[in-house]
Parts: sequence; C-alpha cells; structure tokens
Amino acid sequence: MNKRIYRILFGLIITMIVMMLLVGVTPSNDAPRILIMLGGTMPEGIIQGVTYFFFIFGIMDVIYLLGKISDEKKVLSQHLLPEKENWILDAEDANKIKLDIQQIEHTQKFLLTDLIIKACTKYRLSKSSAEVISLVDAQIRIYNEKYESEQSFISYAAWAVPSVGFIGTVLGIAASLGYTNEASTPEGLEKVTSMLAVAFDTTLVALVLSIILMWGIHYLRKQQDSLFADLNSYIIENLINRFYK
Repeated sequence: MNKRIYRILFGLIITMIVMMLLVGVTPSNDAPRILIMLGGTMPEGIIQGVTYFFFIFGIMDVIYLLGKISDEKKVLSQHLLPEKENWILDAEDANKIKLDIQQIEHTQKFLLTDLIIKACTKYRLSKSSAEVISLVDAQIRIYNEKYESEQSFISYAAWAVPSVGFIGTVLGIAASLGYTNEASTPEGLEKVTSMLAVAFDTTLVALVLSIILMWGIHYLRKQQDSLFADLNSYIIENLINRFYK
C-alpha cells in the first residue's frame, strides 16, 4: 500500500482522537469559549474536525519529506568520492567508482549514488567533463521536479485548510440568519450572536493552522533547495573537476 495512504489513515485516526477528546471535555452547558472555538460542540465542530484532518495530513507529509531530505544529506558525509587534492580521475577510475557505488545501491538507493553512477557512465562514454556537467544539471532538475510533484498533496492541504474554514463561516452565517426572526427577544439575539461567533471561529482556527502549515512548507522547500545545491557542489568538486578533461 502507498505510504501516503498510511498517512491519510493515520491522520484520520489522530483527528478522530482529537475530536473525541474535545467533545469529551466540553460540558453541554456553559462550555468554555476556547473549547467551543476548537470544535468541542457538535455538530458545529465538524468543520473544525475536517480542518484538523487536512492540517495533520499536510504536516505529516512535510515531516515525511523532511526525513527523506535528511537521509539524502547524510549520504553526502559518507565520503563516497575521492576528496584528496590533486587527485585526477580517468575513465577507468570512473568505472571503478561506478562499480563501488553500485554495490552500495544493492542495499538502498539515494540521489547521490544515482547521480554518481550516471555521471561516471557518461564520462566513460564521452570523455567530456562538459557533457557530464550538462547531464548532472539535467538530472538534478529531474530530481527537483519529482520532489515538487510529491509536494502536490501538501499544497492541496495548505489550500484546503483555510477553504474549509471559510466554508464553516458561510454555513454559520447562514444558520444565524435562520434565527433573525427571533432576534427581537433576548434568547433569540443570543442564538444569533452565538451562531455568528461559531461561524467566525472556524475561519480563525483555520487561519492559525494554515500559518503553521505554510511555515512547514517553506522550511521544506528551503531544505530541498539546500539538498540539491549540496549535491551539485559535491559532484562538481569531487568528481567532475577531477576528470582528466
């Protein structure tokens, strides 16, 4: 089963646990304002529950991809390429490096190992450093596009969180309008103001969660850019610049 399906299911479970806890601690009469705002009353809290799900799913995807990037960065510190100064590599050296890296890939593949194999193969065939640089640049763009495509669900979650909040506000305003004929009485006025408060609660909660999620997305993209810059620099400094020509 796709790992994302597991994260969706896990997100649903966490959301249900959070909502059950909120509903369980929220008294039916004179409930604290903060618990009402967080979705402790039903059915008004359903909107918050949906918002929580998209937020939790988005955060879990961000954490998963940050973990992948962290694993890729660790490989850079394993000294897979010769790092001594004035070490010149010819086509046979490149082939030996390629075979050594292929042994590593028998256990697990990484972007760096894949890039080294492709660069060594290209140099062995073309004997041209310029062509290897072009291949490395193109390959890193492909890696970047794959990472961007993996973030499509995160972008959807970031869009869905405030959108669901706004939907809750619209529904709350519509519900409050249903009590306008009772607004002339104190009880009716209280119902209208209560529904309006709940309506705007959904947007407030959604916007706060959206800010947190967007920070996570920006941090993820910063780490992604850093990874690909480090990959490019490592390959150029320790492989391409050492080729005979």
